[in-house]
Amino acid sequence: MKLTKNLIVLLLLFISISQTTTFAQSGNYSFSLTDCINYTRYNNPEIKKALIEEEKSDKKINEIIGSGLPQINLSGNLVNNLELPSTLLPGDYFGVPGSMLKVKFGTKYNYTFTGDINQMIFSGSFWVGLSAAKYSKLYFKQNTDLVSEDVEYEVAKSYYQTLVIQKQIQLLNQNYKLVTKSLNDSKLQLVNGYVKEVDVDRLNVSLNNITYQLKKVGESLELSYKNLKFKMGMPIPSNLTLADSTSFAQDSSVEQVIDNLDYANNEVSIYENRNDYKILETNLELLKLEHKNQIAKLLPTITAFGSYSINAMRSSFDLFDSGKDWFKYYSIGVKLQLPIFTGGQTIAKIQLASLNIESINEEIKNAKNGMDLQLSNSTTKYNNALDNLILNKQNIELAKKVLDITALEFNEGITSATVLIDSETKLREAYTNFANSLLDLYISKFDLEKAKGTLSNYLINIANKNN
Repeated sequence: MKLTKNLIVLLLLFISISQTTTFAQSGNYSFSLTDCINYTRYNNPEIKKALIEEEKSDKKINEIIGSGLPQINLSGNLVNNLELPSTLLPGDYFGVPGSMLKVKFGTKYNYTFTGDINQMIFSGSFWVGLSAAKYSKLYFKQNTDLVSEDVEYEVAKSYYQTLVIQKQIQLLNQNYKLVTKSLNDSKLQLVNGYVKEVDVDRLNVSLNNITYQLKKVGESLELSYKNLKFKMGMPIPSNLTLADSTSFAQDSSVEQVIDNLDYANNEVSIYENRNDYKILETNLELLKLEHKNQIAKLLPTITAFGSYSINAMRSSFDLFDSGKDWFKYYSIGVKLQLPIFTGGQTIAKIQLASLNIESINEEIKNAKNGMDLQLSNSTTKYNNALDNLILNKQNIELAKKVLDITALEFNEGITSATVLIDSETKLREAYTNFANSLLDLYISKFDLEKAKGTLSNYLINIANKNN
């Protein structure tokens, strides 16, 4: 199962690298929101870092499991006694009573090879540590989900911000065409003496203002694209276009977006859906295990061991001489280690662990209250944003109607250019308000789904609807 999982991961990485290489060679990307998010999952540095931490937690589990398996070590040494040690022996043993004789003991070369094996039989901390490592792995998995959700949120927000800016440019271009037509008509009327030159100048000023706005919005679009690429982990020099740009430019598509959105009512917090709440619960379990671990340190540790050694003592360097003797020594045993008195350190650590559990329980209570507040505020903001979008859409229709009538009256000489320009300005403001409220609606919707802990599913549903 583990091998199959690794093969699948490697295959996905290979496909991702192949796609990335292809794109890098062409330097052109045309991405939908789904494409942007998929690209982000493989290329965003924050997600990559979280995945590395998740992989490190797997290695930590292997490390702890390894500490409970037999520990086998082999050692050897070769000693060249350049000067043999001397000792003094009573002369009585050698027929020289009352004196001390200096005698050298040992051989010039000593060889020793030793094999040791240790096996843990019982350790309360081992099993607690193994459980803690598994919860640590869960923590890093949940952290990856949280990081991915936050990054996807930022990418989706930047994606729709870019689309809305493009929509704003489209609306300004429509306004530009209207004013240009009025300006051309007024120039003809000026020749015929129906309008004053100051009226033509006012329309020129209005057209110049729209041109300036288009320039500024164009700069904003360029910055928005760069911001989106940065959040995705895409090289900034890459050429990126949004696959939804064409459909989003159609008024009918925007109308459909509005029609498909409903008001949020009676939203209830389901804390278990939120990754940040899951992390708090996992932290609580880790602290409980830390409490158990400190208690387990009061229990004895039992270890079995064995040792086997061979050594040789030679006067000359003849390690590989099979005709000479080697001496062996081996033993087995059991070691019991029981802490009797630690100066109160263990008791203090147990008490500290209990206080940490109380502290995180209070943190969880406060987090729940904060999540309820976030959901309530997000619901209110979303409903207000939907109301504002509908209102601004209606206001555009009214402003268009007023401008059409005013332009007709201006052409007939009934009204002045000042009134015409004022109507055009009102339409331009309506366009700007509509674009801003459209972006507010998308962001507030993302905020609402994030507060509910359903943002990832919501983005997936958007992708399925667009496919």
